Amino acid sequence: MVSLYVAGEKVGTLADAERVLAEYLARNSPVEFRDDASCEVVGTFLPKQRSTPPEPLVPWDPSITQADLDRIAAEPGYTFEEVRKRLGWQ
Repeated sequence: MVSLYVAGEKVGTLADAERVLAEYLARNSPVEFRDDASCEVVGTFLPKQRSTPPEPLVPWDPSITQADLDRIAAEPGYTFEEVRKRLGWQ
């Protein structure tokens, strides 16, 4: 059996990996996989370090939030035919 350790403390088993990895990924902590019989490290999960902040949703206007995009998408719009008519393409 394999157990998961963080900072020398047992935090779960391989069956708990999905929960444990998500939790310690958020904390940016490495997780060791150890063999229960020998207590030897068989692997290590190292969360990826973010060197730059994430790119904004709308690069040309970083002030736009996901809530703004959701509100705009929920508003009524025009069909392609209506747009063509408004632009005088018909």
